[in-house]
Amino acid sequence: MSTLPDAPLHDWSCFEIAAAVRDGDISAEEVTAHHLARIEERSDLNAFITVCADEAMADARNLPEHRRTGPFAGVPFAPKDIFDTAGIRTTVGSEHFRTRVPQSTALAVQRLVDAGAIIVGKTNLSEFAWGVTTQNAHYGYTQNPRHPGKIAGGSSGGAASALAGGLAAIALGTDTGGSIRIPSAACEIAGYKGSWGLISDDGCYPMIHGMDHVGPMARSMEECALALEVLGVLERPTPQLAGLRVGVLHPTPAAAKMAALGAHVEDAVLPDYGQLVPLFAAQAADNPRDLITDRWDEFSPDLQAKLTLGLNISAHDYLQAERDLEAYHHQCELELNHDILINPTIPCDLPPVDEPETFELRLKMTPYTRAFNHLGWPSCTTRDGLMISGRDDTTVLAAALAWEATIPGRAVTS
Repeated sequence: MSTLPDAPLHDWSCFEIAAAVRDGDISAEEVTAHHLARIEERSDLNAFITVCADEAMADARNLPEHRRTGPFAGVPFAPKDIFDTAGIRTTVGSEHFRTRVPQSTALAVQRLVDAGAIIVGKTNLSEFAWGVTTQNAHYGYTQNPRHPGKIAGGSSGGAASALAGGLAAIALGTDTGGSIRIPSAACEIAGYKGSWGLISDDGCYPMIHGMDHVGPMARSMEECALALEVLGVLERPTPQLAGLRVGVLHPTPAAAKMAALGAHVEDAVLPDYGQLVPLFAAQAADNPRDLITDRWDEFSPDLQAKLTLGLNISAHDYLQAERDLEAYHHQCELELNHDILINPTIPCDLPPVDEPETFELRLKMTPYTRAFNHLGWPSCTTRDGLMISGRDDTTVLAAALAWEATIPGRAVTS
């Protein structure tokens, strides 16, 4: 028998859980039962839309050999409820799909399951993944376990809350304008949005083609790196900060610390992307167009307002924004010639959980995040809320791993 972590089971890392299951020190069934009890104990967080208790216990009880010995053996897994899961409903946080049960599972979800992960539930999100707060009118507001009374961020807020609260150890989110990075910062966990197309979005409800990114979320960047390896998209690089040219987009204490670690740090300016708002709004309103036509009343007033904004974009403004996007890409390629760029993911105080999500609030929360969806560049958030972005996935992940090695870990919130 190996020595098990001296911490509650819901505070164990993915590495610790999987090693204990592989070694026979604990069963996947015990791990799953503990986390399901934890989900019930912290139901106040409203992190899940659907809890898969029976399915999870049956899966853990009958875990086949290749999964029991896999890198995520027995690890409780919480996919955002935007990913299809065979036999388990996928609502996309909407009333429209409240009873929808897919027949197949999203590719990224299936790869983590094949590696041993056990789905314990589908996490809450902003309706149709459009939002920064996870204030869902149909399934309730998600609470922040780290900062009670504050938002959990969005749109992958349920996943972030579940991880910070010890309800799961690995999650998958999506990010179209910051929806992995914002909740990761709000709940003080780690989230990785790779370059566009790095992780397959097969089986994931689309918001904006060309801006949607799938990515792992966990309590550390090391665990996100493991997920990226299992997903078959990126090998864990050697951590590195020394020698990198770092552009600082917004004042952060991390800049001086990175300089002390051997990075070449200088101020940088992110070109303004406000002219691209019409493109984002119009494209986000396009995917559910059939539902807008036939089932408008089933959208919440909040989403109706967002959709109306997009539907009212003129053809002239849309075409101009498309031209502006091409110019924006060119400008960023010329001006942001750094290895990595850093800034606080959320450069403002977290709003109260019941503060209305206005257009102004979304702009306030996303002055840096959305740019890297437009660009398709990799961008991640470390568990202290620092956002690290760049052009190359390996460089960004290496810097994030090196940075997290310099900051203390965080236990879950009891």
